[in-house]
Amino acid sequence: MFYRIVCFILSVMARIRYRIRISGVENLPEEGAFILCSNHIHSYDPAMLAVFVKRQMCFMAKKELFTNPIKAWFFSKMGAFPVDRGKADMASYRNAMKALKSGMGLVIFSQGTRMQALDINSAKGGVALFGVKAQVPVIPAGLRGTYRTFSTIDIRYGPAISLEKYYGGRLTAEQIDEIMTEIMSEVEKLVG
Repeated sequence: MFYRIVCFILSVMARIRYRIRISGVENLPEEGAFILCSNHIHSYDPAMLAVFVKRQMCFMAKKELFTNPIKAWFFSKMGAFPVDRGKADMASYRNAMKALKSGMGLVIFSQGTRMQALDINSAKGGVALFGVKAQVPVIPAGLRGTYRTFSTIDIRYGPAISLEKYYGGRLTAEQIDEIMTEIMSEVEKLVG
């Protein structure tokens, strides 16, 4: 309930402040787990991706956002969990897998940080690993805009990418690169 109320308030505020254009919502599964993989241009991106989706989402968020107890409580209530970007973080891995196994949608910014220009070669392999391990589709998403008041923000969701051919085996570094290139190429089309 808290999540839906906050999303409603944020969606109203976003529509007042920006011109929002959304396309491809039909590509988002109505049920079942999936990963939403997007470019990351602004700190508002997680909210923009989530508030216009009918389902509750979970988020991987940098651990620095959880140092303040009030912020930590708020972000946790909104489905975010911390990730230490500087190392292999097993707690965040378990949280991501738990979210996916429970049928949630998980938002991941595969570049790990905000970047104004999309560099498909800078994507980390987490999306590939989670997608194959949890056996869930990946929905590419593209965000475009400046977040200046009254500017246009484009939110585009692409068709699901199935990773089924990789299920059941141990992923090699080459396969992870192959998966991430395919996903990020789709994100690039949505941003372009």
